[in-house]
Amino acid sequence: MADPKPSKSSPKSNSGVLVGLLSFIFRLLLLGVGSAVAWVVGMAVAQVYPNTSSEMPLTEQLLRREPAYQPSFPDRETPRLTPPKASPTSLTPEVQQTLQPQLQQLQQDLNALIGRTAALEIQIGNSRPAETLERRLQIIEQQLTAPSSPEAENIPPPTPRTARSRSGSGLIMTLPSDILFNPGSSTLRPGANVILDNLIPDLQNYRGAVVRVAGHTDDSARRQQNLVLSSAQAEAVVQYLSNAVDYQAYHWVAIGYGMTRPALENTSDINRQLNRRIEVAITPP
Repeated sequence: MADPKPSKSSPKSNSGVLVGLLSFIFRLLLLGVGSAVAWVVGMAVAQVYPNTSSEMPLTEQLLRREPAYQPSFPDRETPRLTPPKASPTSLTPEVQQTLQPQLQQLQQDLNALIGRTAALEIQIGNSRPAETLERRLQIIEQQLTAPSSPEAENIPPPTPRTARSRSGSGLIMTLPSDILFNPGSSTLRPGANVILDNLIPDLQNYRGAVVRVAGHTDDSARRQQNLVLSSAQAEAVVQYLSNAVDYQAYHWVAIGYGMTRPALENTSDINRQLNRRIEVAITPP
């Protein structure tokens, strides 16, 4: 018997595989090009005919349902402000010691100027403790040089910054709290000493007297807060005056009434400003 001849692969089978591979690649390319064209056409249609519905797209709704979804924004560093640093000085200790009294005198003059500015603002009826001193002086100058309106002729003159009245044989002095304290504060403002020093001669005329300092507020805060604030302000005034005179020569009393004893009804800003006051009553022994 003759041995069977080995089989040879047909050229047609090889060409069929090649044609199938090329057809698959062509279909992939056609699918990609078609998707790109569809996306471009969809974007163009969305620009020309935008959707008027306010409903969130389905894709974004699905993303937001994921627990890990969180929009990310680029971080922006907040600029840090470095406090000014004093440059090293070449002054000798002897020169620094010589200039120190001049600096203290300038600070005292500045405090006195702040106090007089605050008193003038109260007389004008426009207190601006948050502004710089230069700006406050500019505002005062503008108000004093502005022409008066016809209605201003009927306005009574402003209340003096320290109102004095007799009570029997004693004396009651009233000071606006705005020239002594910042809003909501019980710490004496710079320059308040200039105003309080005006009371010292009156105190010295009543040695051995009972000095009652009463604090009053307006109705801009709660009742309990006003009581605490007015009491703390009265104590601050007592502490200053008692240190300025012979403490043991007087009987000191500090009390806060809050908004319970207004001088006027709290129906306007001017009335509220007048109700914020410190009363110093001197009763002879």
